[in-house]
Amino acid sequence: MSFWKGKFLYQKEFFVSSTIEGLHTCLNTVGYVCKKFELNSDIGFSLHTIMVEAVENAIIHGNRGLRELEVRVRLVITSSEIFIEVEDRGKGFDINCIPSPINLSNRMLEGGRGIYFIKVLSEDFYTIGRGNIIRVKLKR
Repeated sequence: MSFWKGKFLYQKEFFVSSTIEGLHTCLNTVGYVCKKFELNSDIGFSLHTIMVEAVENAIIHGNRGLRELEVRVRLVITSSEIFIEVEDRGKGFDINCIPSPINLSNRMLEGGRGIYFIKVLSEDFYTIGRGNIIRVKLKR
């Protein structure tokens, strides 16, 4: 399966520190893309939410909040899709071991909501490598 398919209308890869400022840099990019490509509010909301959840998870769980560790973000826009890749320097995780927050027995657990939101809002979502890289695809 080729993840990066279609003619790229926009492509940006950047590195941010594991700080709230790093998250703001990602969200500024989302704002720019939403405006430049006139994304409707549903797609803009999905892109914003996915970026927040993915980068926050990378900062908090992957890089353990260590400021010196960077998060790599890649955003690609084609005529019909949006691709997001986020990589942290952590040990990774097994997507199948994340408890579903919609299961009543897990509703009081603190973890799993961000991954759940990403799954629900995206067309495709998976991890690669040791689980420290996530890839997300949205329809435009």
